[in-house]
Amino acid sequence: MRLRTWHCLCLIGLFVLLAYYPTVHAGYNSVDDLKMVTNIDRAGPLDLERLERLFVRSGSYYYRPLTILTYTLDRDLWGSIPSFMHLGNILLHLINALLVFAITRQLFKVFNYGSLWPALFAGLFFALHPLATESVAWISGRTDLLMSVFLLLAVWLTLLALESKHPVVIAGAGVSLFVAPLAKEVAVFILPGMLWLIAVYPGEARLFGRLQQRWLLLASTLGSILAYFSLRALAIERDSGIKTALKGIAGNEGHGLFEWLDKVRVAFKVYGFYFKKLFVPWPLNFGIVEISGWYVLVGVLLALALLYLAWRADVLGAFGLMAFCVLSPALLIVFGKMAWTPLSERYLYAPVALVAPLAASSAMYVKAKVAPSFGPLVNMVLIAGLGIFFSTTIHRAWIWQDNVRLYRDTVAKSPNFPPAKSELASALFKTGSIEEAKKILGSMQVDDSPASYISDDMNLAYALAVEGKLDDARQMLLPLLEQNPKKRFDVLQSLIKVNDMRLGKVDTPESEAAIHRENLDWLLEQQRLKPQVFTLYRIGKRYLALEDEARALDYFKKAYAQAPQDAHYRGAAATQISRLESR
Repeated sequence: MRLRTWHCLCLIGLFVLLAYYPTVHAGYNSVDDLKMVTNIDRAGPLDLERLERLFVRSGSYYYRPLTILTYTLDRDLWGSIPSFMHLGNILLHLINALLVFAITRQLFKVFNYGSLWPALFAGLFFALHPLATESVAWISGRTDLLMSVFLLLAVWLTLLALESKHPVVIAGAGVSLFVAPLAKEVAVFILPGMLWLIAVYPGEARLFGRLQQRWLLLASTLGSILAYFSLRALAIERDSGIKTALKGIAGNEGHGLFEWLDKVRVAFKVYGFYFKKLFVPWPLNFGIVEISGWYVLVGVLLALALLYLAWRADVLGAFGLMAFCVLSPALLIVFGKMAWTPLSERYLYAPVALVAPLAASSAMYVKAKVAPSFGPLVNMVLIAGLGIFFSTTIHRAWIWQDNVRLYRDTVAKSPNFPPAKSELASALFKTGSIEEAKKILGSMQVDDSPASYISDDMNLAYALAVEGKLDDARQMLLPLLEQNPKKRFDVLQSLIKVNDMRLGKVDTPESEAAIHRENLDWLLEQQRLKPQVFTLYRIGKRYLALEDEARALDYFKKAYAQAPQDAHYRGAAATQISRLESR
């Protein structure tokens, strides 16, 4: 039977859905997901003012308005139900796999190779690659998925524009490249690779002549990135994200020669680690904090490979360079300490998509040139490789289905990573395994965990509160307020919860009022640190408990006016307003 395009698209779709079906039944991950959903839930209705805040008045550490917009749509369309949000991630991954298929098919037309097999192999190589699991199975990993949709679309349209030179296609490529960093900033790093692709793409003229003929595409590509930075500068008054990244490279007080040489060594080690992961992704780990120093040698091999790809000055080499360009900002995470782990598998999501056409080309080369007499054997090896990827991805998706399962796996692979132990303890608390959770937290105290990390103490306080030792829990939490400013909001939240539990234990109205006043002060501070509409409602409730009806009415009105139409507290705020105004 002759292989047709729709056969390939159906096969890729089928395998993506089979591989990631377990994640549909997963809930929220305790890292970032819950905080993100809570913030979106309290962010107010999706109207013109909200869109303006997202795109031109962001002011946040990250500038990712497109990704936040999709989460807001999840909230408004199906109430942020995790299954639907996971399904959204899977569909984005499917779109990316189909784009890899389309890119590879267009690429092989350059070599006058009409068979669909290379494109199908590249699509499945990316779709089933185990490194994609972290981005697909983690709701907060959507940044990589969404960015890749527009990045791959820009690459595909650029290939089409190089053939057709049609202004509409060129404009489409430019718009896609402009939109990609609105999902995740690292998309801008593809620019050198894209320019190289445009320069080396085959043409009738020599290099300078080709660049002259393609000036409109070059201008569109450069203009897209400039337009993004212009919008970002308009939206963010003080860009702390870029400053933090640059500070990590340069340091606070500069570096001597030895320190710079050491940074180069670290760079080779980090890129060597990621290079190996592209082709040998095992072991898979959500909390990578330590890697072998031997990866420096792999990094040297990667540098030689990049030099070779640049020397080839052809389209395939340009894809290798584009993959490295997109991966390159991963080093900023290491030096800038900008994420909960210095290394992460999700940073390879887009690079794997750009390497997939190279993998297909290499497979075809081996079949045609290296082992032409062993074609069936080579086919069996390729199919076996995809089968191993498929089984690994299913198993990994199953691990991501459950927080206890995921963090047991993470702790087993990174035993010296306290945050993973803390997340495991939290997951165990929620499933009722109190004793095991306390044992883990107790071991962390013995191990003298870093003082700056306080989530384990917050979990211990939670355990004390569950046992009814509310005063002990409060005494454990109070000193944490001064230890880490970034955690102050969360510590205040824990203190408010403990105080709410204490309300049922006090005997006198005076003691009850004192607790309400303390909680009111903490809520007002939370609102100052991180303004949220729901907090306005909670402040109104505290004023009401303290019999200050005028201020309570004022905060209920603010909460009602700013809350989304379907917010669970909006009706309650309306009831309180009606009751207070009728007096």
